[in-house]
Amino acid sequence: MIFPENMLKVEIISLISEKDKITTELLKFGKMEVIEPAHPISNNRVEEARKELTTVQDHVNKIKLIMEIAGTVLEPTGKMKVDQAWIDEARKVSEEASMEEFRYKELLEEIGKLKGEIDLYQSQLKEVSPFSSVTTELKTLYSLEILDVALVVLNNEQLKKIKENKQVFIDYSPLDEGKYATLLVSLKGETPLDPILKEIGVRRFETPDGKSPFEVYKVINEKIGELKKILDETRANLIKKIRQNEKEFGELYGKLLTVRDALTLQSKGRVSDHFFQVEGYVPEKLWSKLKSTLNNVALLEAASPKRFGEEEPPTYVQLPKSVSAIESVVEIYGTPSYWEISPLVFLFVTFPLLFGLMFPDVGNALILLIFAIFFHKYGVKKGSNNIKNLSIILGYSSVVAMITGFLARDFFGPLPVGGLKEMGIADVSGPLNSVWPVPVSVTRALSPLLPFGEYSTSTSIEHTIILSILLGAIALFVSSLLGVINAIKKRDREFLVFEKLPLLVLYTVPLVIFGYGITDPADYFGKVGALLSYILQNLLNSFHPDLSTSTSALAYILIIWVELGLIYNWIAKAIILKRHDKQSTGGALAMGFIEGGFEAAILLLSNTISFIRILVFALAHYYLLYAFSYMAYLVVGHPSLLAIGTNPASIVILIIGNLLAIGLEGLVVFIQDMRLHFYEMFSKFYEGRGKKFEPLMASVELI
Repeated sequence: MIFPENMLKVEIISLISEKDKITTELLKFGKMEVIEPAHPISNNRVEEARKELTTVQDHVNKIKLIMEIAGTVLEPTGKMKVDQAWIDEARKVSEEASMEEFRYKELLEEIGKLKGEIDLYQSQLKEVSPFSSVTTELKTLYSLEILDVALVVLNNEQLKKIKENKQVFIDYSPLDEGKYATLLVSLKGETPLDPILKEIGVRRFETPDGKSPFEVYKVINEKIGELKKILDETRANLIKKIRQNEKEFGELYGKLLTVRDALTLQSKGRVSDHFFQVEGYVPEKLWSKLKSTLNNVALLEAASPKRFGEEEPPTYVQLPKSVSAIESVVEIYGTPSYWEISPLVFLFVTFPLLFGLMFPDVGNALILLIFAIFFHKYGVKKGSNNIKNLSIILGYSSVVAMITGFLARDFFGPLPVGGLKEMGIADVSGPLNSVWPVPVSVTRALSPLLPFGEYSTSTSIEHTIILSILLGAIALFVSSLLGVINAIKKRDREFLVFEKLPLLVLYTVPLVIFGYGITDPADYFGKVGALLSYILQNLLNSFHPDLSTSTSALAYILIIWVELGLIYNWIAKAIILKRHDKQSTGGALAMGFIEGGFEAAILLLSNTISFIRILVFALAHYYLLYAFSYMAYLVVGHPSLLAIGTNPASIVILIIGNLLAIGLEGLVVFIQDMRLHFYEMFSKFYEGRGKKFEPLMASVELI
C-alpha cells in the first residue's frame, strides 16, 4: 500500500478469428488498461468498433442523464450472454437502449420544457429583483406632470456621468458585478431624462402593462413555485417509472458499460490480414493468471517499465475498501506517479490524528459524526463519490476527535463534565463528572497535550508548543526522507543530489532539536529547553561558542549543520539554474542564494513552527466554549448548574456557542488539516503527476 503495485506492459497477439474471444476474456479478467501499441503490427484498426463505440457512448450518456435528472443512482447488475461478435452485440444492446430511452421520452421532454420555463422566469425575476420593493405602478410613476422619473440599472462609469449632471436627483443601491439599482428624478420641463439616458446607453426599466415591480416580482415568484411543484411531480413520476423497471434498467446500464469497454479494447487494437494485437498494463502479480487464461489462444509477452522519464505507467494502489475514501483527498493534490510513494497510508493515519488533536470535544465531534452519516447518505442519493468519500473522512476524523475529547474531558464545552469547578467559579462539578470513563488523573497527566481549564499549569502551554512542533518535526523529516526515497526509485541522480538531499539535511535539524528530550524522557521538556537556550546563546556568540557541555556542543553543531545545509541547497539550486535555465554563473548564484539560501531558511522556520496551529486551534475551541459557558453563568448570576441548564437565555447562549464551534471551527480545522498535509508535508516528496489505473472490465457477469 506504500508503493503503487508493480505493473507490466503486456502485448497480446492472436489470430484475428480469436479477436472476440480475447476481448471477452480480458473483460472477465478486469485488470488490464489498454493502450495504443508501441510497435503496431499494422496501421489498420477495427474501424467498425470505433464507429459503434460513439453510438454506445451516446446511449451511456443518455442513461446517466436520465438517472441524474431523476436524482437516483442504479448500479449495473445482471448477466449477459455473448454468443456473437462484440460489434453485433453492441448493435443489439444499442437497439435495447433506444427502446428504453423511448419509454422515458415524454417525461424527459416535459422535464426539459419545465426547466426551460423555470430558467426563463428566473432570468425575468433577476431583471425585476433590483426594483422589487417599488410598489407604485410604473405607468403612474412615469407619467407625472411635473417630475420626470426613471428606474435604471447603471454601471460605475454610467453612474459617474449621471452624477455630473447637477439637475438630476439620484438615489441608488449597489448590486452584484459593480452595478447599481438607480432612481433618477428631474424637472420634466427643464431636464428631461430621455436624452440623458440615450447618451449613456441605458433604457428605463419597464414592466408589462406598467405594473408595479413589486407585483410583477410576486407573480413571477408564484409562477416559478408552481412550475417547480409540477417539475417535482414529473421527476417523481420518472423515478417511479425507473424503480418499476429497476432490474431491466440496471441490466441495460451494465450491458452498455460492458459493450463500451469491449469496443474500446478493440478500437485501440491493431489488425492485419491474419492477426489481432492489443497492448496494455497489468499488475505484475496477476501476470501468471492472465497468461494461463490466454495461453491457448494468444501469444503473450510482458516487460517491466523502463525508467522514470521514458515511460509513465498507470498508478494502481490497492487499498482496503474501508480506507479507500482517503484517496479522494490525495486526488485533490493529484494522482500519485507510478514512480513515487503513495501518501495514502500516511494520510489515513495523520489526517484524523491531527484533526482530533485540533478539535477535542466528544459532544461536538458526535454532532460532526452524525452530520457525516447524513452527508454520506446524501452523496449516495446524488451518486457523488466525492461527497461520499469526504463524508467518510469526516467520520473517521470525528471518531478520533471523540477519543481526544474523552481524554480532555470535554462534552459541549467545560460545563457538563468539569462544571463550574473547572471554570474556577465554584466547587461544583458537572453532572457527567462521576460517570466520565476517563479519570481526572489521566487528563492531568496529558495536560502537556491538552492544557485546558483546571488541568493546565504555568508551563503546560509551553510544553504543548514543544510537543506540537515535535509532531511537525517528525512529519517534515519523514516527508523529506520520502522525497529521497522517491528520487532513488526514479533513478534520477540529479533530482536526488540537487533537490531532495538538501531538504533532508535541513529538516533533520528540527527532528534532532525536538527529539533530543527523548534521551531523558523523565526530563524531556527540560532537555529540549536547554538545547534551545544553548542554540540562542551560541547564535548570539558565534565566534565564542559555549562548548562546556554535550548539550551546548550539540547546539553549536546544529547551527553549523543548518549553515552547511543552506550553503549546500544554495549551490544545488545554482547548479540547476545554470544547467537547465541557461543562466550565467553570477545570475545562477544570485538566484540560487534567494531560492536555496534565504527562502529555504524562511521555509525551514515557518514550516516547522506551522504545526503550532495544532495547539492554537485546540485552545481556541476550548476557550470559545469556555467564554459562552461563562456568559451563560453570568445570565443566571449564581453558581448553579441546574439554574444554567433551565434558564432559556443561558441555554440559547450555550447552543449558539456550540453551533459556532461545530460549524465554523469544524470547517476551519478540516481545511487547516488539509493545508498541513498539502503545503508542509506533500510539497517535500509528492508531485502527484501520475495517471490513475483504469482497467477495462465487464460490468455484468459474462456467460
